[in-house]
Amino acid sequence: MYSDVLLATDGSECARAATTHAIDLAATYGATLHALYVMETRTGYDSDIVDPATIEDELRAEGEAVLEGVSDESRARDVALVDRIRKGVPEREIADYVEAEDVDIVVLGSRGESAFKTVLLGSTSEALVRDLSVPVVLVSDGDGETESTA
Repeated sequence: MYSDVLLATDGSECARAATTHAIDLAATYGATLHALYVMETRTGYDSDIVDPATIEDELRAEGEAVLEGVSDESRARDVALVDRIRKGVPEREIADYVEAEDVDIVVLGSRGESAFKTVLLGSTSEALVRDLSVPVVLVSDGDGETESTA
């Protein structure tokens, strides 16, 4: 049913719960797990105080750490993993990845790292549910509840 499962992750609590769910799906169907971390560009730093290259380096290091955790979990479950870090607007980068890699289903946390950014910029999960033609599974933190859309 699924040969390519995409986990879109930002390291948040919900994303960690989504990681477990995505690995379960990939293990169940013998699918390849794709883990994608997008370095957000809409919250750029236009200040002489903050060096944009330093911020990008920090975001990349954070993404590498998040993906290393996904790698550890997927290896423990014997799930094939492809991981990537991209830079841009998360919903656009995720949608482009889905199309380019012919992904069958997307799994992500229902809420991301920053509630403040969600208020200002709109919800990545909401945009993906609305715009993608593949199923999107939203996973909440703590209670294990999931929401699924087609």
